[in-house]
Amino acid sequence: MHVCSLRLSHFRNYQSTEVEFHPQLNLLLGSNAQGKTNVLEAIYCLSTTRSFRAAVDDEMIQFGEEAAAIESVLQREEGQEQIRLEMRKSKPKTLLVNGKKQKKLSSLLGRLPAVVFSPDDLFLVKGGPSLRRRYLDTMMFQMDVGYLAYLQQYDRTLKQRNSLLRQRVSNLESQLAIWDLPLAEYGAAIMQRRFEISGKLSRCAGEALNDLTGGAEKFEVRYEPSFQVDGAEGSLREKMLAALTKGRREEIARGISVVGPHRDDLGLWVNGQMLRKFGSQGQQRTGALALKLAQLSILAEGCHTAPLVLFDDVMAELDEKRQAFFLNRLQQGGQAFLTGTAAADFAAASSKARIFKVEVGQVRMMQEGPAKLSAAV
Repeated sequence: MHVCSLRLSHFRNYQSTEVEFHPQLNLLLGSNAQGKTNVLEAIYCLSTTRSFRAAVDDEMIQFGEEAAAIESVLQREEGQEQIRLEMRKSKPKTLLVNGKKQKKLSSLLGRLPAVVFSPDDLFLVKGGPSLRRRYLDTMMFQMDVGYLAYLQQYDRTLKQRNSLLRQRVSNLESQLAIWDLPLAEYGAAIMQRRFEISGKLSRCAGEALNDLTGGAEKFEVRYEPSFQVDGAEGSLREKMLAALTKGRREEIARGISVVGPHRDDLGLWVNGQMLRKFGSQGQQRTGALALKLAQLSILAEGCHTAPLVLFDDVMAELDEKRQAFFLNRLQQGGQAFLTGTAAADFAAASSKARIFKVEVGQVRMMQEGPAKLSAAV
């Protein structure tokens, strides 16, 4: 599968533009703040229905406009498919597939899996637990729409429970007990899937870091729930219910739920030491890259297709060895989109790519690679 074309209307700094892509490798070159990352963001929205940058959808609508649209033609094994995602200020997004409005945005998930590499990936290691939970969740719901449903149900229940905690009514404990049951049910379903994916992640990220460092470093990924689950009998649901009961006084005192997957973390360890606390910046960056490479492998297996690679201005930060490593990996994977400011950073790949110049919200093709757009999926 690959993206044949992309059309943007009032999206970020693009008034109106249309681009036809190479089925394998695409380079978008230009100075900073010209719109390179915006192209990747639009493609990512077609993959996950959300941005990897914006806190709210309205940020993606061009200044002074009320609506924006992202439209793409995808080449699938069974033929071409047209996807259109429409955004209006302060309103939910609308999805159309081949001109037909879809009831749920989630019907888009899994059609076009994608992984983003960006300079901010370092925060995946250095930042707070919420960034690592988002990394896990984004990977999971691209493969399993049911996981997204559990997340949505859990979040709704959590908000209602937290609202109750803030009210501090007289019969608070008995009312909390009512909300404990669905919170534990949805929470256990999320945690079970996170445990499973973390095992795969540890194996794949370990293999990636081994390749990146020539076997010098051993990577381990551990799922770290907010409550103790080892050494106790019973299901995850029962353990979470017990943890909720145990933490009742703290929750009432603080006015917030302190137990559940919304408090979990992903532990990252290199050579037996916690990467976030004891790793050098070079080790942390390499660890983050290994996590993203692992995400590529897991999505390829779970979605039964090679994910898109969105490589946002990262190549210049890598040494020659890692540049060669990633370019080799890209040739083995699916369609790739790389941004940068200098063509020299992509010297090893430029002869095989379609190269675009991005300037002031316009995308212009400069060079065509040897493969044709009509190449096989």
